[in-house]
Amino acid sequence: MNKNLVLIGATLALSLILAGCNKSGKLGESSTFTTPTGPVELKLKFPQGERIVQVLDMKQSSEMSILGQTATMQRETTMGQEFGLTVLQANPDGTHEVEMDFLSARMKTTQAGRTMLDYDSTRKPATDKPNPLDGIFGKIVGSKIRYYLDATNGIERIEGIDEMMNRLEAGATPTALAPLKSTFNESYFKQLMDANRYLPPKAVQPGDTWPVQIVTAVGTMSTFVSDYDFTLKSWEMHGKRNCARLEFSGLVKSLPNNTNANPTGVTITILDGSSSGVTWFDPEIGKAIDTTMNQDITMVIRVPLNLGGNRGGAGQMQNLTNQMTQAVNIKLSSVK
Repeated sequence: MNKNLVLIGATLALSLILAGCNKSGKLGESSTFTTPTGPVELKLKFPQGERIVQVLDMKQSSEMSILGQTATMQRETTMGQEFGLTVLQANPDGTHEVEMDFLSARMKTTQAGRTMLDYDSTRKPATDKPNPLDGIFGKIVGSKIRYYLDATNGIERIEGIDEMMNRLEAGATPTALAPLKSTFNESYFKQLMDANRYLPPKAVQPGDTWPVQIVTAVGTMSTFVSDYDFTLKSWEMHGKRNCARLEFSGLVKSLPNNTNANPTGVTITILDGSSSGVTWFDPEIGKAIDTTMNQDITMVIRVPLNLGGNRGGAGQMQNLTNQMTQAVNIKLSSVK
C-alpha cells in the first residue's frame, strides 16, 4: 500500500507555492522589491526560458496497531524527490507551456531499528541484489510531463503521463502496477502544478487571511480533504529576498468511501488530522523560497483478510490504526 506516495502527492500539490531557497541563480541575488505600504497581489510567474529545480524532503514516523493485539509496529521513513520545471513557452495571451522532469528520488525505511528499504537513484547499488523501489522510482526518474497552462495558470491539459506509465508497465506484475496506476494518474500530476489556487484571490496585506481547500483522491481507497487558513503575517527578509511570510494551519479529514467503485476492498478513514507550517513567498520571482510543514494524522486502514491471497473468509476484515507524524521541507535549489 503506497500511503507514502499518496502523502507526497498531496504535499507536492503545494510545492510551487511552498518552496525553498538555495543561493543559485536569482535566489542568490538581493531583492529589488521594496516592502509595500498597502495591499499587494501575490502571483505566480513563469517567464520564458526560466528553469527551476525543486527539492522535497520528508521525514515520517508511524506507529501501526492491529485491533485486538497489544504489540505495535513502529516505522521511520525518509523520502526525497528532486525535479525541474522549464518554461518552454510564455505566450502574449498569458498562456504557458511548462515541462516537468524528474531528476532523482530516494527513500529509506527502518522498522524496529532494522533497515527495510534503502534507495537513492543517484547512488550506485552496493550489491547486485535488486532493489524493490527501483521498479517504481527508477522508471519515474527521467520521465517528462508537459503542462499547458491558461492565462490564470490553470491547467488546460497534460501530456506525457501515458508514456511514463508505459515505462512503469514494462516488466511489472499487475499486483505491483495497481498501486502505481492509482497514484501516478492525471489527478496526481494536476496537483503538482495546480498551485495558483493556494494564493490569495485578491491583493492582501499583513493580517489578511484566506481559506484554501485541498482534495486528494487516494486511488479508490479514500479521499482526503485538507481545509487550511492562510495568513499573510508580515513582510520580512529571508536570506537576500524580501518575502511575504505566509503561515497556514488546518484540519485533515476523509470522505466516505464509495465501496462499489473499490475492487480491492481497502479503505482509509482519518480519525484525526492536523497540518501547519510557514512559507516565504517572493513576489519579485513569483515563487516561494522556503517552507516547513508539520502534520499529525491518525487513520484507520480497513483491509480484507484475504487481500493478496492471505487466508480469510469472504467479507472478513482487519482494522489497522496508524498514528503518523511527518515533517516536510520544500526548497528551490535554483532559479535561472
